[in-house]
Amino acid sequence: MSDVTSPDFEQLKHQVLATLQHAKEAWRTQVPQRLLEALQACDQMLTSLPDEPVVGENKIPDPQEPLAKERGSLWLWRGRLLVAADKPEVVVQGLHSLDQAIARFGLLSDRFDVREELIVAWMNRGSGLFRLASKDALAEAVRSYDQAIELLKDAPDATRVSLGAAWMNRGTALMHLDEDNEPRESRDARLADAAMSFEKAIEILDPLASSQRPAKHNLASAWANLGMLRARRGEAEAAVVAHRQAVELFRPLAAEGGPREKFELAARIFNLGQACGIAGQTAAALEAGREALALASEIATEDANAGELSLRARHAVCVTLGGMLSVGSKDAPERGAQLEEASDLVEEGLAALATRGATASPGEKTAGVRLYEFGAWLYRTQQPQFLGEFLLDHVGDDPQRAQIAAAAVKTARQAFVQRSFNDTTQGGMDRVLAIVQDLGAVEVRLKALNITG
Repeated sequence: MSDVTSPDFEQLKHQVLATLQHAKEAWRTQVPQRLLEALQACDQMLTSLPDEPVVGENKIPDPQEPLAKERGSLWLWRGRLLVAADKPEVVVQGLHSLDQAIARFGLLSDRFDVREELIVAWMNRGSGLFRLASKDALAEAVRSYDQAIELLKDAPDATRVSLGAAWMNRGTALMHLDEDNEPRESRDARLADAAMSFEKAIEILDPLASSQRPAKHNLASAWANLGMLRARRGEAEAAVVAHRQAVELFRPLAAEGGPREKFELAARIFNLGQACGIAGQTAAALEAGREALALASEIATEDANAGELSLRARHAVCVTLGGMLSVGSKDAPERGAQLEEASDLVEEGLAALATRGATASPGEKTAGVRLYEFGAWLYRTQQPQFLGEFLLDHVGDDPQRAQIAAAAVKTARQAFVQRSFNDTTQGGMDRVLAIVQDLGAVEVRLKALNITG
C-alpha cells in the first residue's frame, strides 16, 4: 500500500468516505434505485482497495492497516443493504458481510471507539437472521440481539431507543422460535423469556415516548408484540390490555403519517379486535373490526398489504356477527340488521376481490376463500333461499371455493332430508323445492369443475 501521507492514499481514503456517505444518504431515503446504487458503490470500492494485509498463523486482518476501519465500514454497509432484501440467498450474502465487519471491528477496539459500528452490525445481523425465519436462524438472531444489548447497556442515554429496540427484537425472535414437539416446560420458559424482553423494552422506551417519535413507535410495537404473546399463553384479558395500549400509542403517529402508518394502525386495531373476541368482549371486538376495516379500505389502493387486511377485517366482523346470530333469538329486533351487515360485508368483499383478478396477492386470495366459506355458512344456516345464488355467483374457478360449495350443498340437502316436509321453517313445500332446484344448479357447475360433494 502507498504511504499514508501520499496523495494517492489521501485520494483513496476520500473515495471510501464518499462511498460510505452515499450509502448513508441512500439508506435514509429508502429509495430502491438509490439503495442498489449504494450497494454497487460499496462492492466497487471494496474491489478497488489494495489487498488486505493479514497477520499470524490464522491470517487475521491486520488491525494496524491504515484503512482498517474504513474497510470494516464498507463491509458493514454492504451487509445492511443486503439483509434488507426479499430473497433469502441475498440475505445470506448480507449476513456474511456483517460477519466480516464484526470480525474487523472486534480487532480495532484498541485503536478506535467502534462500539456504535458493532451495535449497528449486531442489530442488522439479528434482523437478517429473523428474515430467514428458520429455527437455527432465529436462535442466532437472539444471540445477535444479546450482543447488541451487552454493548448498549452502558452506552450514553442517546442510545436508549436502540436498547429498547434490541430488547423488543429479542423478544420477537424468541416468540417466533417455535419448535415441533417442543416440550411444554421448554416452551413456557422461552415464552416467559420473550415476555421479559418485551417488558424490559417497555420499561426503557416508556419515558422516552413523549419526546421521541421513534421511541413511541417502538413502544407501540413492544405492546403489540406483548399482546400477541399473552394471547399465545392463554392470557386473554391481559392480551386485550396490551393491544389497547399499542393502539392508543399509535393513533397520533398515524394521524401525522401517511398510508403506511394508517396501515399499521389498522393492523393493530385488527389485533385488538381479535384479542377482544377471544376474551369474550363481543361489542369491543365488533367495534375494533369495523374500525380496522374502514382504515384498511381507505388505503387499499395505496398499500399493497391493506387489501388483504381489509378482507381479513371483513371476515373478523362477519365471524363476530355470526356468533351473535347463532346465540340470539330468532325474534330479536337487531337480527335483521346483523344479517344485512354480514351479507353485505361478504358480497362487497368478494365483489371487490373479483375486480382485482390476477393482480390479487396470495394473501388476498386466501382471505377471499375464508370470506366465501363464511358466506356459505351464513346463507345455509340463516337464509337458505339465497344459498344457491351466492355459491354460484362467487365460486368462479377456484378449487378451494368449489370444495366449500360442494360441502355446503351436501349439508343443506341432508338438512332438508332430515326435516319433515310439513315443517314450515323454510316457508313450505314450494320454497323448499325452489331451494333444492338452486342447489342442483350449483351441482351442475361443480361437476363442470370436476368437484363432487
